[in-house]
Amino acid sequence: MRKIIYYMAASLDGCIARDDGAVDWLPVPTGKQDYGYAAFLRRIDTLVFGRKTYEQALGFGEWPYGDRACYVLSRKWAGQRDARARFFGGNATALLRRLKRQPGRDIWLVGGSESAHPCFEAGLVDEIILTIIPTVLGGGRPLFLRNPQAQRLKLRRCRAYADGLVQLHYTMAG
Repeated sequence: MRKIIYYMAASLDGCIARDDGAVDWLPVPTGKQDYGYAAFLRRIDTLVFGRKTYEQALGFGEWPYGDRACYVLSRKWAGQRDARARFFGGNATALLRRLKRQPGRDIWLVGGSESAHPCFEAGLVDEIILTIIPTVLGGGRPLFLRNPQAQRLKLRRCRAYADGLVQLHYTMAG
């Protein structure tokens, strides 16, 4: 069965964006140092975005995800599609359960805590790959929403980069 991976970058104080959604503090991967991004992209063939993250990705210029299947969680645009994605306004966990059962490579859960939260609560996330950026924002959009259930993780790999970034790769423990 396919895995759902929450692959994100966060500031040292646990933010994925400034309060206004800006991510200008994130380093841009280059050909020389991509922090494992190209290898990760080879693992996946489907992306499930939160609407805000999708809108932000559209502003990055050339679409970086090629012809991978993209779903956007959006009640506002439900049932529509554009050249890159299908918009889904129903239950996100039902969509992810369906996608997990289909043949293919892994699924990237892309987006903020609002989109990811129900997926964690439902036990659908298999891995977390988190890159910590050595920046303290002092506030912003959180990586995780408060969750009444503790979730145990198992560290698979930890990699430190020369520029101070640290990437943590966890699997869900149980």
